[in-house]
Order: sequence, then structure tokens, then C-alpha cells
Amino acid sequence: MKTVSSLIGALAALGGLAITTGLASAETLKMQTFLGATAPTTIAFEKLAADLKAATNGEVDISVLPGGAVVGVTETLGAIEAGVLDGQYTAPSYFAGKDPAMGVLGDTLAAFPDPDTRNRWFTEGGGDALAAKVYDKYALHYVCNVYWPVEQIPSKVAITTIDDLKGLKMRAPGGLASDLLTKAGASLVTMSVPDSVTAMETGVLDAIDLANIALNDALGMYGQAKFSVLARHSMATTSISVSQAKWDALSEDAKTKFTSACSTMSDDLRMTLIAQDQAAAEKVQAEGVTLIEFGADDQKKFRDITLQVWSDWGAKAPDAAEIVASLNAFVGTLGLE
Repeated sequence: MKTVSSLIGALAALGGLAITTGLASAETLKMQTFLGATAPTTIAFEKLAADLKAATNGEVDISVLPGGAVVGVTETLGAIEAGVLDGQYTAPSYFAGKDPAMGVLGDTLAAFPDPDTRNRWFTEGGGDALAAKVYDKYALHYVCNVYWPVEQIPSKVAITTIDDLKGLKMRAPGGLASDLLTKAGASLVTMSVPDSVTAMETGVLDAIDLANIALNDALGMYGQAKFSVLARHSMATTSISVSQAKWDALSEDAKTKFTSACSTMSDDLRMTLIAQDQAAAEKVQAEGVTLIEFGADDQKKFRDITLQVWSDWGAKAPDAAEIVASLNAFVGTLGLE
């Protein structure tokens, strides 16, 4: 018969084996973001990863990879399918060329007055459920929508109305926002961000469709562009998604904490990005940049053009049409003029 001490030793050994086995089964999730290592979005995602690892005792262990670290930002869907990545924090609009539903999901254009109102479509208008359906096609679990600020147009010339866009030479990335600007009369070209800066310097471009004012400033756009235009032409969305197989392997507790952490990150990032945009606006104005905001009449005109662009993209695929219908219905509840 074994002694009490030997039984305690055996139980301790078994306990140690169980702990070791548990740790060994924990797997690092390789997830790529859409901006560089120093971007506030990447920093926020790194904080989520650290907090979630602690909250789940290591069950959710995310290796945060900055944009382009493994593949290009438009290639993360394929990388996840191939098992090279396990998830992504990115913008659905990067996949507009692959999937019209991703395009519509990724940029709601000028339909809403601000991102907070638009994000109510996700939480109140069925947007989260529709996003989950789109991501499910790619064997991805949609975790949550993440706040992204309204974008502005750095320009060398004053753009005070939609009519000022006619014939304007602009850089645009393609997708729905480009369709909106084209319908408004702008003359668009597609080129990289560094090439865009050079093109502004040489006079090839008058303006650039890029990002929010803080990121525009960080990228040096206001060196040549002495106007920053809030036209509400683009209101992009971003989200976090994980391989469905990897998600299914997590405990229910870990899934709940992951979803909660995603929402917390979105709320925290909202405050960070708003503060950065406010600081950037003050900075560039002090440097001689004039801020312009479209008036109510032009916002309505852009909203009407947005509905036309949605209709065009909704005709490309049934699930894109479903998202367009949902967006139209929610816009109708807002009583916008």
C-alpha cells in the first residue's frame, strides 16, 4: 500500500502534467493588422492581446503582426485560408475587388453624419449579423466592428462644394469611395501613398483620398496640401476576425472575453483617434492649412450619390444587396435631410 506522502507526490505529478499539457495545447494566434507597428490601431491591438492573454490565463495568445509583415493588406483572407495567418484586424474594403459584399460592408460613404451614428447600424440595425454572414463565407468568425474615424481630403485647392470636385485630379484607392467621387465629377488615378506625395509636389495631383486628418498629417500630406476637406465622402469600417477553426477550439469563457475585449478596444480607440484628430487639426491649422467642411446641402447631395453607388454595388451579388437593403432601411429611420 502506498504511503500518504507517495500519494500526494503522485497527485502533484499528475497535476503538473495536466498544467503542462494545458499550456502545450494553448496555441499562438498569428493575426495581422492593416497599418504599421507604430500606428495607434496596432498599438491598441497589442494592448488587447496582452490584456486577453492575462484574462484567459494564456488560452488566447495573439501574436500581433503589423500591416504587410506577412502578406499585403489585400491578401490576408487568402493567407488565413492557407493557414499562414490565423486572423486579421483590417478593413473589409480591402477585399472589395474579391467580394462586393465586403466592399459595401467596408465603406458606408456619405450616408451618415458621423461614425457613431453609422456604428448604430451594426449594433441596432443588423449590421453585425450581416457582417458575420459575409465573414462566414471565408470560414472566419467575425469578432466585432472596430471604430474608425471619418476621413478627410488633403487638397492643394479649396473644395467647398461638390461642384468643386468636377475635373479635380485625385488619387483614390478604388472601390465604393472612388465610384462616389467619380460620379461627383472627379478625375481619379490609383497610386501608392508615397507616389501620391510626389505627385502632389509635381502638380500631377490636386488632392488625395486617403485617411483621417491625423494619419494624413503623419504621412506628410499637408506639406503640399494647404486645405483639408471634411466632405464625408468616405466612412470606412474596420473589424477583427479569426479563423473559425481556431475560434471553435477556444473555451466558451475565452470566446466571451475575446468578444468583450474587442468592444473595449473599439471604445478606447475611439477616444484615442478623436483626440489625435483634434490635435492634428490644431497643428495643421497653425501651419497654414485651412479646414473646410461641406454644408448641409452638399452633404445631402453626397448622400443621394451614395444611394446610387450602393444600388450599383448591391446589383453585383445577393449578399451585397442584402447589406444595401439593411443600410437603406436604417438610414430611413434617422430622418436625415
